[in-house]
Amino acid sequence: MNLGIVRTLVDILDAGNLSEAARRRGVTRSQISKELKELERQAGTMLVYRTTRHVAPTEAGRILYEHGHRMLAELRAAREAIQGLGDEIRGHVRISVPTALGTSHLGGALIAFQERHPEVTLRVRYSNLVENLVGDEVDIAVRILRDVPVSEFASEVSQIPWRLFAATSYLARRKPIAKPEDLADCDFLCTTGPPSSPTPLTLRLQSGRRIEQVAMKARMQSEHLPFLREAMLGGLGIAPLPDYAASDDVDRGAARVILPEWKLIGLDGRLFILAAQDRNAPRAVRALIDHLREMLGVIVDRYAADRG
Repeated sequence: MNLGIVRTLVDILDAGNLSEAARRRGVTRSQISKELKELERQAGTMLVYRTTRHVAPTEAGRILYEHGHRMLAELRAAREAIQGLGDEIRGHVRISVPTALGTSHLGGALIAFQERHPEVTLRVRYSNLVENLVGDEVDIAVRILRDVPVSEFASEVSQIPWRLFAATSYLARRKPIAKPEDLADCDFLCTTGPPSSPTPLTLRLQSGRRIEQVAMKARMQSEHLPFLREAMLGGLGIAPLPDYAASDDVDRGAARVILPEWKLIGLDGRLFILAAQDRNAPRAVRALIDHLREMLGVIVDRYAADRG
């Protein structure tokens, strides 16, 4: 069975349909269909279930896909190892980063990587979604998650704490916030929750097990953390944000951490680097993962030291 034609099955299942596989390969749909039929003839069985818009593997197709995917990755790694003997790291890497962390910190890290490895080209996507990396044509994704997708190879970097932040201008025009119940009459800027009903906010005292829950009515909601930070700095209310998003604002006196002795429950996540491949990843992908682990570790350690 020709490995080149096995690649057709891998391409089809990665793309989700024949037309998209043809687009990615730069060939016609009829060419992809012809290669699939030939592969099924050689295998002696049907490999995919076809509909007008989607394909799904049969059991035989799934087995052949898994083996074919590994063989192609091994072949690509071997080719790169041979080409890279004595040469600079080179290649193309597609990376997806979260909007807030990407805007505030990762842009500089990616520029530094490209300066270090000028033969590597990057395609950078800003997105908060957790993709199917192979299907969405992404090699690496940096994500803050509570649960790791089982379909990806995940490398944990650290915990990411969230805190309550407010602009000094907002705090100057209202009574002091000394305990959780003082939050009840504050303006709340958050990512989720129905605006017509209170949003529960759960806090735990850092030095013990005491837990408090406050019902807060959202004044503004957005999944875009840089926008929530801007709204907070504009004095519109209190916003729960990851440390990295607003700690610099605290350092320059534009914002303050509210109730620093209390920990937000249910918002903390873990910072991961997700990869579409593990040991068979191209050299450029492995080099960028190592670079990001180093840079992200420095970022997180800095805030942990500052706020600890």
